Amino acid sequence: MEHIIKLLTPVTLLVAGAVIFVLGTAFLFASDATLASSSLGASSDLAQAGRWLQFLGGACALGAVCTAGWELILRSELVAGAEIAAAALGTLLLVIGLLVSAASNGSNPEAVVTGAVGIGIWALLVLSRAARASLAEQGPAHTVAQGVQTTVPGGQGGHGHQADLWLAAAIGLFVLAIGNGLSSAGATGPDVAAGLLEAAGLAAVAGSLAIARSRRMLGSRPVPGVLIGVALLAISFLGYAIVAGLAFSTNAAQGAGLTIVTAVELAAVIALGLAAWARLQELHS
Repeated sequence: MEHIIKLLTPVTLLVAGAVIFVLGTAFLFASDATLASSSLGASSDLAQAGRWLQFLGGACALGAVCTAGWELILRSELVAGAEIAAAALGTLLLVIGLLVSAASNGSNPEAVVTGAVGIGIWALLVLSRAARASLAEQGPAHTVAQGVQTTVPGGQGGHGHQADLWLAAAIGLFVLAIGNGLSSAGATGPDVAAGLLEAAGLAAVAGSLAIARSRRMLGSRPVPGVLIGVALLAISFLGYAIVAGLAFSTNAAQGAGLTIVTAVELAAVIALGLAAWARLQELHS
């Protein structure tokens, strides 16, 4: 991720994608609000428009990842480029999931499974970063140069322990992927479990970010916005679990519950979009 947010063009694409994704989520919010008023036709049309907009936003994010990878290849940074290539594959699967969902009016469970695999690939990338950080932290604390023993930053020095935070984030993403895959079942029990797992996974990611910030590993202006966005997303998934577990007598009642949850999700996406905009302003300054 750090390779993506350091370059102007990828961050610009992320901002564009965030704006479009916010619009798509706003359409989904309007769809749930319309469902609460028992207007099923209008609700379906708004939801379909929202899904297509979210797909376009995801396509912009994929463009950001691919652009960052191309920049690294031009600089002959092949190891980082390979890592970005794996990230591009994960993002591509997420975008394909959004495309299938939009094309099927949200009725194809394979869209969710494809997205879950994409999240799993991102989790593997973070896990590999955790392993590399662990090896670096457990490396030799001393070297001998010209017969003189010198202490160098190893497991106890440098910027502090990072492996545990990367590992926590990787576990969180794996849990998120599992929960996302469970949501394809379309039954009450799996839907509740999916929402709880997704909320727990994002809470782990938010916790690792918060601890990294407290350790002064993350100090840029967009970090608080990212934290707020991820935390709100976790709350929205928890809300989905609650709504899935309740028995609603009418579509209007269910729509009212979903409207509240989608409003939280919309606020989360807006917070993440503002964080991307703040990063773009940092790069311009």
